[in-house]
Amino acid sequence: MKLKEAKEIVSYIIDWQMVCIGVKEREEITEKLDLTKYSLSDIITANKLVQSNNRRKEKISLYHNSKGHKTKEYSISMILADRVIAAVYTALSFSPNGGAIAVIDDIGVGCVKVKYK
Repeated sequence: MKLKEAKEIVSYIIDWQMVCIGVKEREEITEKLDLTKYSLSDIITANKLVQSNNRRKEKISLYHNSKGHKTKEYSISMILADRVIAAVYTALSFSPNGGAIAVIDDIGVGCVKVKYK
């Protein structure tokens, strides 16, 4: 997997996280990405690639700063928490069988039994 594709996967999932917490509106997500074509391993790999790229940028910046060079600021990409990867993969791979998730203070808690699609 190339870094560009990894960033697309991770940023798409983050966009939907932002919708879920009310930071973005559904209409703001113009890019459509079919996450069902990616395995759990693919999503984990994508996240690790983005994280590795962030570390690389940081190391380069620290190196240049240690040499006294004036460097420009650098940007990093957001990465996914492991629990988000697990939740997204579960949502994509399984369908609920009518179980309910409890919501406490706007946080989903509890569990649902799932069955294979």
